[in-house]
Amino acid sequence: MTLNWKAILARALAGEGISEKEALAIGAIQEGPELDQLFVVAETVRRHHRGDAIHTCGITNAKSGRCPEKCTFCSQSAHFSTESPEYSMKQVDEIVGDALAAEAGGVREFSVVTSGRRVDNPRELEILEKSFQKIRELTGMQTCASLGLMGKEELARLQNAGMESMHHNLETARSFHENIVQTHTYDDEVDTIKAAKSLGMYVCSGGIFGMGENWAQRVELALDLRALEVDSVPVNFLDPRPGTPLGNSELKPLQNIEHSLNPTECLKIIAMLRMVLPAKDIIVCGGREGNLGDSQDQIFRAGANGMMLGNYLTTKGNAPDKDRDIMDRSGVSIRPPPRPSSNFGGHG
Repeated sequence: MTLNWKAILARALAGEGISEKEALAIGAIQEGPELDQLFVVAETVRRHHRGDAIHTCGITNAKSGRCPEKCTFCSQSAHFSTESPEYSMKQVDEIVGDALAAEAGGVREFSVVTSGRRVDNPRELEILEKSFQKIRELTGMQTCASLGLMGKEELARLQNAGMESMHHNLETARSFHENIVQTHTYDDEVDTIKAAKSLGMYVCSGGIFGMGENWAQRVELALDLRALEVDSVPVNFLDPRPGTPLGNSELKPLQNIEHSLNPTECLKIIAMLRMVLPAKDIIVCGGREGNLGDSQDQIFRAGANGMMLGNYLTTKGNAPDKDRDIMDRSGVSIRPPPRPSSNFGGHG
């Protein structure tokens, strides 16, 4: 299929995402003028809808390991033998301390992440409530959490305490989900997103790319995210963890060589998501360092308008100076904090 870039750009600037056929055609683009045109259009659309002040997020791994869920990419699953740290829920002061450090480093949205199927333990919910209250009092950041398969009742309780956003990934396309997640369904993931949307929360949902899915399944995921009207799409690239099935030989039967990850493929994924969801936040998160390498400064050219700063759940991220250099080279800056904060001292 020949892509009509002029027509695509006009529609995207008006907020209309590309069709399934157009998104599929992006997968066939190779190095050369057509790839350059894709990035020119993606960057133009990003600048039109989101500008050059980027969204930055950061996390605290507030409860780690011993997870009963069996997700083949995850080093925190109790089903696999890994070197992932294991500890129960952090205390309020430690979570708040992590938030203050993140804000000082330039983070604008701070997420509390917990391992496990869901958080419904009264003691843990109380810790989260108090943590969100203090983070809202002491920082200017948007508050977020990633707590598993949450129900509307628990989400409403945390929302009342100051949690503004919910993160929950679909992980991968519906047609590929059972290859990756064995202990809950794709519809369980969707129900969690719908619960948060029904409360008016800002919802952050995306997936992990490079787990053996083909390009059509990447498009399938993007179209589902559009249908669910998520607000932000975190883009993760597989960083195989030793001890997990996707860190071992079990990945090989699933690998799609045509669409295995390399810097260009990663940038095409970002651009496709920007064109499917032209006005949404597209945030590049886990796996960017290893998969993009020296091309990390190209993510904004490809249409991303945000990045995760600091460390991930069980792996290290870039040093702060390196991420600031990436932003400087790309001509972007960190957006102002959502609320004033006397504690803010970050870059940007």
